[in-house]
Amino acid sequence: MYVTLDLWRSSFRSLPGDMDEMDSLRFGIKRFNEYAVSLTPSTTCSIIVEDAYYSAVQADLESDAQDLDVESWSLAVDQQYLKKHTKEMVKRQDVIYELMQTEMHHVRTLKIMLRVYVRELKEHLQMDVRCLDCLFPRLESLLELHTHFLSRLKERRRVATQLSSDKNYNIQRLADILTTQFSGEIGERMKESYGDFCSRHTEAVSYYKAQLHNKKFQNLIRKINNLPIVRRLGVTECILLVTQRITKYPVLVERIVQNTEVGTEEHEELTRSLGLIKDCIVHVDAQVNLHQKASRLRDIAHKMEPKSLGKIKDGHVFRGEDLALGRRRLLHDGTVNHKAASGRLKDILAVLLSDVLLLLQEKDQRYVFSTVDNKPSVISLQKLIVREVAHEEKAMFLICASPNEPEMYEIHTASKEERKTWMTHLRQAVESCRHTERLFSEEEEARAAKFKEFQDSLSQKDGQIVAGLTEKLQLFADMAESVAGLEDIASRSHLLLRGDASDLHQGETLLKGAITEVENLQNLLLSGVTELAPRPEGLGSGAMPRRADTFEGYDSSPTILNKKGSVKKKNYSGGDKARDRSQRACSDTQLKEIQASQALEQPPAIITQQDRHIKLQRSSLTERASFPGCHRGNVLLEQEKQRMLASFHKLQLLHRQEQARWESERERHRLQAEAAEDRLRQSEEECRRLEEKREELERQREMYQQDLERLRESTLNVKKERLEQDNRGGCRCFYFTWQVS
Repeated sequence: MYVTLDLWRSSFRSLPGDMDEMDSLRFGIKRFNEYAVSLTPSTTCSIIVEDAYYSAVQADLESDAQDLDVESWSLAVDQQYLKKHTKEMVKRQDVIYELMQTEMHHVRTLKIMLRVYVRELKEHLQMDVRCLDCLFPRLESLLELHTHFLSRLKERRRVATQLSSDKNYNIQRLADILTTQFSGEIGERMKESYGDFCSRHTEAVSYYKAQLHNKKFQNLIRKINNLPIVRRLGVTECILLVTQRITKYPVLVERIVQNTEVGTEEHEELTRSLGLIKDCIVHVDAQVNLHQKASRLRDIAHKMEPKSLGKIKDGHVFRGEDLALGRRRLLHDGTVNHKAASGRLKDILAVLLSDVLLLLQEKDQRYVFSTVDNKPSVISLQKLIVREVAHEEKAMFLICASPNEPEMYEIHTASKEERKTWMTHLRQAVESCRHTERLFSEEEEARAAKFKEFQDSLSQKDGQIVAGLTEKLQLFADMAESVAGLEDIASRSHLLLRGDASDLHQGETLLKGAITEVENLQNLLLSGVTELAPRPEGLGSGAMPRRADTFEGYDSSPTILNKKGSVKKKNYSGGDKARDRSQRACSDTQLKEIQASQALEQPPAIITQQDRHIKLQRSSLTERASFPGCHRGNVLLEQEKQRMLASFHKLQLLHRQEQARWESERERHRLQAEAAEDRLRQSEEECRRLEEKREELERQREMYQQDLERLRESTLNVKKERLEQDNRGGCRCFYFTWQVS
């Protein structure tokens, strides 16, 4: 990683001692410029830029390097102007010039990384943002920060330039720029950007080396290195230069402080800015340390034996996968010796986490939990006591002060300093664990009291809502009695809101009833308007009849309920029918309005009550989940559930794998069956062809036999004819001979 502050100082003090301060300063500047890539106008003339984009980048770099091409401020200004200043002032200006020059080179490196490497990787290899961020983390943020810093330094130089000559300048104030750069929002961005970049330095280099196995990547990097603008400034060199840049500021600022007059405001401000720079480096160092420990913990978890279990004093077990959950931080680790009861020392790996201490052993290149004397290999830090061993400067006792089963471990280290380091880390971890538990307990009490206060306030508000709606319902009930005088309506006055848990399930029923009442009220109003409207003249026989005509028999003797519940009939004359129907329609309308109002007023209070219960339950669940330290039993139960869930997922994965294997086996059998069917089909076709051929041959053989029989018969006939001819010829000869004789 990057060099520590002591190494920077020692490397700076390693300059030859027989030189004076001015010579050593110039020697240091000269040695730096041997490694720095200068951008003087004489060298830029030889650069041939083929692409217009790189021409613009080259022009930008030359603009940054303007007036910073010489070795020091002493050589940049006129010699007559130089003689007017004291020796300390010349040293101060030389260091400020070196700060500006090195900052310019750093900005150049960042611009090459962003505008050359990142651009080429994007265009030619289509590398995505995630891969580029892995290779060059926080690159744009770093370039923005340092470009702003360099522009402020150049602006301060421009302000300090003399009117007589643009070469002569004397920067009096610099501390305000340094303070702004390393404090406030910019300072926080510097800490975050460099912390992330330096933490991922090793991963970036490893990723780059892994990508070099790709031929396209390798050829592209070779092409980029041959560009004149890059000058063989490789990826690893760029990453290393950016990582080391944050370590250069304290050396330069300390030299500026040494050459600034003591007691002045500038000296005090420079001292303060130096402290800010060192704080920034400490923060970056802490981030790097956390990243390294997290990476180390992942390596240990990856190397753990999956089936290995560690015993805890309370009877629970600690599994290797618990390290990968991310709830614990690695504080310290190292190889120590555990002294057994027999006196032998066993090599173990001690892993100190934020709440436990693990004792591991290496077996077959895997880590397993220690089994020395069958003692628990997972030590809780809740009641751990760390003591030195008398007459043993390399040993210490770890005492578990558990009231049930106390236990003691004797641990030996390689040196006295290592034992001191272990004891310091252990005691800090124990104190931090106790403080965390006490803090959780106090926060739990405060939040429980506040939660109770909120619950009481919500209950009071719900009571007020229920009381208001109850009064409103009572008014509607009284109105119903006065208007209609019906007992069934008056009996509804007792249906007031109670707001208890038994009414919570009635919300849906009440809402549906309210909707039904509103629909009935709407139909009643529409029918009343239709009934009271005058009948248009000129209607023929096909017009709709009036309600009085349609229900004449029913309306002639209507029945109503009196207050006592008896049925009463009333006869109407022809002139009173319309008036009575109008009054009854109005009364029915008011009655329906009251019923609908009662139905609509009941759900809000019940829904409010239900919402309060639901919110209180959710708040209670959230309150329980917000205290990881006060429900340790639930945490262990949750861990057991997670392990069971992991086992279930594992079984499910095995089932899926078995199912996939069975599917592949079935597919293979299906393919084999299809192949067998194809072969059988081909065999059948071949047999059919052979059968046809055999039949054809049989027919040909029969024809041949027939032809052969005919040939034989013909031959026999020919022979018979010849024999007959011969016989006839012999007879003639005999007869002729006989006659001659």
